[in-house]
Amino acid sequence: MGLHAKIIGYDLKSDVVQNCNRLAEKYGYSDLHFYVADVTKDALTDENIDVVVSLHACDVATDYALFYAVTHNVPYIFSVPCCQHEINQTILSGDGDIDVLMKYGIVKERVSALLTDTIRAMLLENNGYKVDVMEFVDLAHSPKNLMIRARKTSDKLQQAKNNSEAIRQLMSRYRFKQTLYELLCTE
Repeated sequence: MGLHAKIIGYDLKSDVVQNCNRLAEKYGYSDLHFYVADVTKDALTDENIDVVVSLHACDVATDYALFYAVTHNVPYIFSVPCCQHEINQTILSGDGDIDVLMKYGIVKERVSALLTDTIRAMLLENNGYKVDVMEFVDLAHSPKNLMIRARKTSDKLQQAKNNSEAIRQLMSRYRFKQTLYELLCTE
């Protein structure tokens, strides 16, 4: 017999949730349930969670999903971020090395997305996760092709102080905000 798993899914769209619940019932998945919820403001389950999967959670919703995972000591995280606008909308030239990459809109957008995911990975490391950032699907199929994969380790990693300082310096120099940093580091 296979592994017993209870799966909870959240989405903002009630029609998507209804369809997913209908399919779960149709195929006999009695431990698969979907709910309408906004991860940025609604209370999510307090049950013991083993894995958080965040697939194309738009903009800062990924940060809130990661924050939930970190604050609930979830052992495994798989996150495929989507439409990371936050840094792109707030980053300013900082008389630094990456200024040249902000000259052209599409380049600035992609650099901002990579910067966002790098900061997310570093913050997960700060909180005791071993992190990999990898290609999720081939670029030919989707421009949203990075996955952050993280596994909780027994203790905080040594580089946490260096990660925090590097992030803080980038944010200060280029005057941008990043939600996961704000959630985890400014309590």
